[in-house]
Amino acid sequence: MSTSTKQWLLLWYLVLAWGLAFALIAVALRGFHPTVVVWCRLTLGALVMWGVWFWQRAAWPFDRTWWLRLLLLSLTGNIVPFSLIAWAEQTVPSAEVGILMALMPIATLLLAHWLLEHEPLTLPKVGGVAIGFLGVGLLFGEALFSGGSPGHFGGKLATLGAALSYAFNGVYARRLPVVPPVALASSTLTIGSVLLLLPVVLLPSVSVVESPDNAAALAVVALGILATGVATWVYFVIVQERGPTFLSTINYLIPAVAFLAGVVFLGEPWGWSQVGALVLILSGVWLIQLKPAVNPD
Repeated sequence: MSTSTKQWLLLWYLVLAWGLAFALIAVALRGFHPTVVVWCRLTLGALVMWGVWFWQRAAWPFDRTWWLRLLLLSLTGNIVPFSLIAWAEQTVPSAEVGILMALMPIATLLLAHWLLEHEPLTLPKVGGVAIGFLGVGLLFGEALFSGGSPGHFGGKLATLGAALSYAFNGVYARRLPVVPPVALASSTLTIGSVLLLLPVVLLPSVSVVESPDNAAALAVVALGILATGVATWVYFVIVQERGPTFLSTINYLIPAVAFLAGVVFLGEPWGWSQVGALVLILSGVWLIQLKPAVNPD
């Protein structure tokens, strides 16, 4: 197998793992409280990444000055977005959650413009932001005017909060010194697992909703091992071998997979407003990722 073929296969694994994760969360919530789903996801993902760390005999680059950074990375990259998405999917179809999460690259662009140097907002990028938010407005307008429940509207707001949290995490990580990514992922996933262990064990409300069936249990395992642990490792392999430009393709594919998985496999309702929102948001993502033409002179 050629190197290029391997990298494309890894890319498609990442697209399927992260795209199907939204449907897996919806299935897991049929038997488990959202906090339990998130804790299992973090714990299983951490176990996979520690296995990779030991296998690679990776370095341990962190001293005491890193613990606050690792805590912030775990909160913004794991605990907060995972929890908000799981909470949102109690009232919002996974297909719509996947569409709204496509806003993450646009939110990253806006935060990078304000928090990082050399990240100017060009005219195409401003147009991409505007088009992306039109797509968001289309989904929120449907929630406001179709008589949806308050929980449905709140779930969509929670999803936007998750996208913003991911965006902040990405921008903040770019301001930190370069460290071995396997050690970074192992540490942040473990911190998230430890922090959520207390509410999982002690709070009566955070217990199994009802006797979980095999589908819910399998969804939790797949979510933690395949969509969190293995997918995180694959992500770092692609970044190291091909760079972030090659990886940017997933920004278009993951929302489409999430939408199709919810509609086809879970039978979630859909309409032209969802399709229109998906097209608008992905068009906005395409515009913000356009590279300026290079003058040969």
